[in-house]
Amino acid sequence: MKVRTAVLAVFSVSAMANPCWAAKGDEQLKAIYKLPVWVAETQRVCPWRADGGEGYVRVIRTSAQGQHRLFFQWIRKGIAGGPTEAISTVAVEELEQQYQVRSQLPEPLKPGGCELQAMAEDIHSERRYLMQYELSQDKPGHYHLDVTHKLMVGQ
Repeated sequence: MKVRTAVLAVFSVSAMANPCWAAKGDEQLKAIYKLPVWVAETQRVCPWRADGGEGYVRVIRTSAQGQHRLFFQWIRKGIAGGPTEAISTVAVEELEQQYQVRSQLPEPLKPGGCELQAMAEDIHSERRYLMQYELSQDKPGHYHLDVTHKLMVGQ
């Protein structure tokens, strides 16, 4: 048993270390292997529907140099056999301009809902915020952010 476990472990490490050999013909694995390391988390959160199609919204949180960024991406399901694709991706600009924060990945208030919330902390003052997002279910690329200021650390 121990020999088989060791061989399997060596095979697994070898496959991860050599993506060309492991990914022969596996396009998804090749693409994920190249996923930037600063992409910290992603989550599919809610459905949307408009005249141009329907799909779901994905939240992407990145982490680089102590600051987190958030992106909302509207993914359209393939139409008439076409590919599923991102049709709108927006950065939450308020987090870059007004609120330089480290943030949790926003979570839906209800399963499948487009109202999300997350706690965030200012990268300079450690002030805490409750960030509440409302994602458009009929206008890809649109969202609304409400921010509740919390107490300073130590208060």
